[in-house]
Amino acid sequence: MTAPRDRRAVAAGYDAGADGYDARHADRRGAARARAIDRVLLDATRGAARVLEIGVGTGRLLAQVAAPARLGVDIAGRMLVHARARGLAVAQADGHALPIASGTIDAVIAGKGALRYLDPAVALPEIARVLRPGGVLAAHLYPRRTLRLRPAAPAPPELWQPADAAALVATLATAGFAVERLARFRSVRVWPYALAIPAWIDARSPLPLWSHVAVVARLAAR
Repeated sequence: MTAPRDRRAVAAGYDAGADGYDARHADRRGAARARAIDRVLLDATRGAARVLEIGVGTGRLLAQVAAPARLGVDIAGRMLVHARARGLAVAQADGHALPIASGTIDAVIAGKGALRYLDPAVALPEIARVLRPGGVLAAHLYPRRTLRLRPAAPAPPELWQPADAAALVATLATAGFAVERLARFRSVRVWPYALAIPAWIDARSPLPLWSHVAVVARLAAR
């Protein structure tokens, strides 16, 4: 990964599309895929008292969290207008410098590939800082490339999109996280729209078979 993408430009892009964002992603296929991925992230927050979402956007995911204390951060101010309309506590902030005291969060979630805009060498230690010992990170990510009949260009190098599951596990380990769950999904045009990919099948492919991964990792006790 090279230098992370200019997050001011990222924020401007999301601000421009904030109004109507949820409606544009509510088609049958997109909604089904979101439910499959969200289920993994939401399951990881069970029993947590304090949950933080990085890249909260309009608050669609955080609003489903059952924790007593929920906080969301995003760099796109206009997206946060919609999150506040859901009654959520949110702040405009960068995932590289979270405005949260150390060791005060039980679980961090990041949906819709939000972490891809961040440098994992900076963002993961920052997430580890705000988590309590033994806290959980649950995130959705895209791969750098996925196996296709018609090869596609890889993701831009400034985005954090892991080359494969092993690379993702290794990157998380550098910040003290141990992976507990990797749920691999491949987008398909027919029901269920998000096809679960078993790890043993994926391991036999020269490129990831998955187009989405939901990872749950636990921070080592200090």
